[in-house]
Amino acid sequence: MISIVIISILITHTVIVGRWLKDFIRLSLKNRGYSSSEGENLRIEPLTVVIACKNEALRLPNLIEALEKQIKAAEEIIIVDDNSRDSTLDVAKKLAKSKSVKISVILNKGKGKKAAIRTGVQQAHTKWIITTDADVICPDKWLESMGRTISEYDDGNLGAIAGPVRILNGGIEAIDYSAMMGWAASSSINGKTAIASAANLAFRVDLYPDEEKMHPEIESGDDVFAVHALIGAGNTVYWSHDINSCVDTQKAGGVINWLRQRVRWGSKAKYYSHNYALQTSIWVAFLATTQIFILTLFIAGLSSLTELLVIWFGRSLIDIVFTRRVTKWYRIKTGVIDWLILSIIYPIQVPVVFIFGLISTPKWK
Repeated sequence: MISIVIISILITHTVIVGRWLKDFIRLSLKNRGYSSSEGENLRIEPLTVVIACKNEALRLPNLIEALEKQIKAAEEIIIVDDNSRDSTLDVAKKLAKSKSVKISVILNKGKGKKAAIRTGVQQAHTKWIITTDADVICPDKWLESMGRTISEYDDGNLGAIAGPVRILNGGIEAIDYSAMMGWAASSSINGKTAIASAANLAFRVDLYPDEEKMHPEIESGDDVFAVHALIGAGNTVYWSHDINSCVDTQKAGGVINWLRQRVRWGSKAKYYSHNYALQTSIWVAFLATTQIFILTLFIAGLSSLTELLVIWFGRSLIDIVFTRRVTKWYRIKTGVIDWLILSIIYPIQVPVVFIFGLISTPKWK
């Protein structure tokens, strides 16, 4: 009986992940056409870069330097300081005076990242803005690529473009995150991107969701709730599937910080209004919980080693087929040991993230 349940679950998972893979490949094939001369002739949408930051005095200069080197310059860079306790505000003001790009430095009208981003959006003079974080490293074609993608998809109903984000230096954290980004990309086929990262997310200013639609009772979720609100209002949110649109960010910094970060992300799932995002979250949680349950049965002598290995590594092999394709697109270096470690710890990590996510309130900084 247990074997039949396990096989049924794995078949279902194969179908689900197969859909992700199919749609991710479709995006990759479409992007080949985008790189043609016709794609190069697309208009590049002017962008204002909004940087909501708190206690980022050390990292902010590197980001501004990268933005200064963009092939397609930002119309303006708006730095919104969210009540920093370090010298972030002073550093930002010095950068505004010394750099060739136009930089405005303003204070957050409220508290938290959501309020900081909204403050920046309200000050923008362009039709579109793009948000990023102080710890981000962006290629010199970033704004050009994102601006071109906006023009490609803008039919008057486009509310946002989600851009890819990659964690630096590979390893299991980079693989784990790229899998999530790959799923987000695959969900964007019909303009209903399931999740996005505020480290690389462009919005149409006049469609930016009202505060009450962004769950103001919690500090986190400035990216995913905004995307879900736009889709709920009938707008589209697409994905920029161009490696030049990809920005890099740092690792969480140790296992504890990694888990805390994942708990913060997982805690937002209970607020999801995007059916596909909610359904996928539930399925991933169910699958990992099933693996832990079979492990418990094995320890109690109620399940065989074969059944345990089939559910544990069968699920991993299915995921690897998809994630290998994604990490290849992201140009992330991986090793066999990385995949093995992730295969072992991922089913344990997921229930921990969801359990603590359900009982915690996500915060920013």
